Amino acid sequence: MVQNEESTRVKKILQILSTAEDLFQRFGFKRITIEEICAKANVSKMTFYKYFPNKNELIKRILNSWLKQVEQTINEFEGMDIPFTEKIRKLLIIKEESTGKISKEFMAEYMNPDPDLQNFIKGFYGRATILFIDFIKKAQEKGEVRKEIKPEFLVAILNKMLELAKDETLINLYPRVTDFSLEVNNFIYCGILPLETFEKNAIEDK
Repeated sequence: MVQNEESTRVKKILQILSTAEDLFQRFGFKRITIEEICAKANVSKMTFYKYFPNKNELIKRILNSWLKQVEQTINEFEGMDIPFTEKIRKLLIIKEESTGKISKEFMAEYMNPDPDLQNFIKGFYGRATILFIDFIKKAQEKGEVRKEIKPEFLVAILNKMLELAKDETLINLYPRVTDFSLEVNNFIYCGILPLETFEKNAIEDK
């Protein structure tokens, strides 16, 4: 009996999370109401409030799950004997799968969050930055990334490039906002491989 109740609880929570994630990505946070989430997830508002105190807490839960998935994958890399380029490919696949439906509305609200979410997103980005810097430093220790480049510099460059998401003319060149995000990541990662790799590839291509 207890097991069935737990199974039902988990199922309801996943229904809400999955539905909200889809709606938020396509339409942004502000436009979507709790009523709409409940209707599409086929749950009552009472059920919603049983597991989530408000919409912002739901948003936080979704963003945290994205970061946790990346963190889990990076931790798994420790036991894998694969090149840095393959690690990047796996991370980009995760990013595309988790953010593939992101709309301009979502990106705009993420870049300029409401006061209630501002501190959380700032902290969320801080955690992601620490994860990224540690990932790069470990790759530098293995000679997979140029040792003289500062990870903090890469973070600063990524920040500046992502600010380009505010340029509607540029964003409109991409079918999806996530395509722009992947473009930024591909550009950065292709530029941080060891110089020897570029030279080797250049020789092989001739």
